Amino acid sequence: MIKNVIFDIGNVLVEFGWNSFFRRFTDSEEIFERMCKATVLDPGHAWNEIDRAVLSEEEVLELFIKNDPGIEKELRDMYKDFKGLLVQYDYTKEWIKDLQNRGYKVYCLSNMSFKSVRENADSMDFIPMLDGAVLSCYYQLCKPDREIYELLLNKYNLVAEECVFFDDLERNIKAANECGIHGVVFTGKDEAEKALEELNLKG
Repeated sequence: MIKNVIFDIGNVLVEFGWNSFFRRFTDSEEIFERMCKATVLDPGHAWNEIDRAVLSEEEVLELFIKNDPGIEKELRDMYKDFKGLLVQYDYTKEWIKDLQNRGYKVYCLSNMSFKSVRENADSMDFIPMLDGAVLSCYYQLCKPDREIYELLLNKYNLVAEECVFFDDLERNIKAANECGIHGVVFTGKDEAEKALEELNLKG
């Protein structure tokens, strides 16, 4: 029986709208693609470093610039203020309340930077509604590191088999499954509700 619903945040409870956000800083498709490759789409996972919060925010910016020094101006402009990078979905607060009214405890487990939280406070105002939250920046850990899943379970005394975790990335779901949590790739609210119902039918 599922007792606990755990959500990723980006592209689950809020839109991680880096595509439209980056386009604010250039009209060039080439520059846009280079910005993406230097940051969120970097094969070396540079974006994770801002979420992990081991490096300072300035050090992370320098890492982005090192990936592509030719677009330093655009990267600096983008990095000045993340306001608008995260946009809360219309369903988020209502869904959290509904799940809690149905008897579930609701948590979030997300790779998230202090900068993103600080500069998108309005989009993150659902956090106090939750029964608990683990954001990577507070613990210097990032999904899919096993330790961050175990941290959530231990912090809130959760039984892995009683938890379902919704995340939009397959690699994060695989890591959850390896910890004994029921992981489901998030493709939409309705699909998530169906998955929750099926898990409860299985007992």
